[in-house]
Amino acid sequence: MVDIGQWPKRVRKPVRPRAISTELEPVVIELYRRGYGYRAIANTLRQDYHANPHFNSVRKTLIRLGTLGNGVHEYEDLS
Repeated sequence: MVDIGQWPKRVRKPVRPRAISTELEPVVIELYRRGYGYRAIANTLRQDYHANPHFNSVRKTLIRLGTLGNGVHEYEDLS
């Protein structure tokens, strides 16, 4: 019988980093202010800037930079 502590650990395959570099943060902010969504920003970074971020990394970057407050967006009053 094999002790559970003796099982070999899984080795993760190397993957591309998903974090957004500081050089691309102004691009992310500008695209968000133009009305792009998280997935659209991630796709633009993938196609135009050869970065490979996940859309959730875009969201976390916007929150960290203070562009997204507490979930309240600043929309114009359309009434």
